[in-house]
Amino acid sequence: MALSAAFLLVVASYISFWDLHTPMGLGVFGLLLVAVSLFVSIRVDAITLARRQKRGKKQLLNRSDARSRLVKFVLGGVLIPIGALAAANLVELPNNRTPMSLAIRFTVAKPEVSRAEQLGNAVLRAESPATKVQGILALQTLSSAEALDQLLRFLSDDPMALNDGSEYQALSKALASYGVQARPKLLQRFSQFSPSLRRGAAGPGGDLFERHFSAAFDGLKSEIAGRNADPAAKVAELARLQAAQADLQRALSQVETYTRASQGSSSLPAFIMQTFLQMGLKQDADLLAFARQTAADATWSDAVRGQALLLIAKVGTKDDLDGLYAYLESPSRLLQARAIQAIAALQSKVSATGTNG
Repeated sequence: MALSAAFLLVVASYISFWDLHTPMGLGVFGLLLVAVSLFVSIRVDAITLARRQKRGKKQLLNRSDARSRLVKFVLGGVLIPIGALAAANLVELPNNRTPMSLAIRFTVAKPEVSRAEQLGNAVLRAESPATKVQGILALQTLSSAEALDQLLRFLSDDPMALNDGSEYQALSKALASYGVQARPKLLQRFSQFSPSLRRGAAGPGGDLFERHFSAAFDGLKSEIAGRNADPAAKVAELARLQAAQADLQRALSQVETYTRASQGSSSLPAFIMQTFLQMGLKQDADLLAFARQTAADATWSDAVRGQALLLIAKVGTKDDLDGLYAYLESPSRLLQARAIQAIAALQSKVSATGTNG
């Protein structure tokens, strides 16, 4: 009987698709529970009958004679279930609640979803890149730990996060806005990148243009600006040059996307590096040690190592200049170019610090 009553309460707490406060729902539910309780009583009685028959008259409770078994079936299969069901619906608890209503509430209650998670789910469902960018900006403005977790979630759950240029840039800036709060989790992602894929890690978006055409376009702009020509004509020429540069950058971006997809290369390490470079940090011992180690690690691609050199310039001190000059002798032209950029940036930083001092 005790087992039947316990089983009744368990079933009552999990069956919640009827409205138990209506006569029809309560009646149907009561009939079902009586049937289940009676079935359980009969099964338990049948299992334990042989042992009880051996004890004979020594069995004080739950005897094996026909009369005792009938009484048990009536109590355990009918009266106790009906009584328990009635008590669960009629006994009033504080706030005008009943045990049954509390059981149903706990059963059907869904865990609360934070606003950051709601935004994250919406971004993952969105098909438009522009919608995704707006969702990322919304998470950036929340400036909470939950929002940061959602931004990091896109790196693994959104296959287009690092392929679409607009989403790539928006996500990088959003993570960078969290500064040191995002640093340890990004470092963890970077360290988990497979060693076998490091050599083929792709560079950041626009790397082909910067590597092969950026300096030439800058020189051409300077030449046009220095001509003794009509100001209006110079403005028109610079506008046409700017349009040509934009077209070339778009074309090279498509080439990079195709190359990464066909070669299976990943831009996640370069993305993390770019995010560090966009953080408003002038000095950071952890990032500096990380940048030095990555730049010296030949298992990484030249693109990632070149970004590490730029990161050294961003968070390093004048003591790092000697290390940067050493990369000018590298056989990699990309590392040489990045070393020159880093040296110029760090020297400018050191000079500005000295002037301010």
